[in-house]
Amino acid sequence: MSAAKKALETGKAQYILIWIPEESENTLKNLLEKVCCERNTRRDVHDHIVNWYFDTINRLHSVYCGPHNLNISIKTPEEKTTIFLVERACESGNFEEITTVIPDTPAGEMRQRFNDVMKKRNYGVENIAAGRVYVSAFTGFIAFVNNLHSGSL
Repeated sequence: MSAAKKALETGKAQYILIWIPEESENTLKNLLEKVCCERNTRRDVHDHIVNWYFDTINRLHSVYCGPHNLNISIKTPEEKTTIFLVERACESGNFEEITTVIPDTPAGEMRQRFNDVMKKRNYGVENIAAGRVYVSAFTGFIAFVNNLHSGSL
C-alpha cells in the first residue's frame, strides 16, 4: 500500500502501475485522477473517496498477483509476520534478517531468490515493465519464504 499512498500523494500513477494488471492501467489512471480532484475540491468526501481508492487498488492487486497477493487483511498471523520480515529484508538488502527466523535452504535457494529480487529492485519509476518484473520476483520470493516457513516445501 505504500506505492498506492505515494501515487495518491504525488498524483503519479507510475508508482502503483507495477502492482496491478496491465489491462487495468487506464482504470487506475482514471481513478487516481478522480480521487485527486475530489480530494482537492470536496474535503467532505475525503475519507470515502480515499477508502474507495484503496479498496479498488486492493482488488486490482489481488487480480494481478493471484496466489501471491500481499493483502495483509486476508493473511494468517504467521503469513503477516513472514511478509513483514521479507519486506524489511528486501528494503534493507540484508538477507540475514530472514535467516534469523527462517534458516536458509541447504542448496541456498532462498539466498539465490533474494539476490534475484535485489538485482531487479533498482528499476526506474518510469519503467513499468521492469517494475512488473521486480514485483513478480518480490511476490514470488515472499510466497517461497512463506512456504518454507510453513513447511509446505
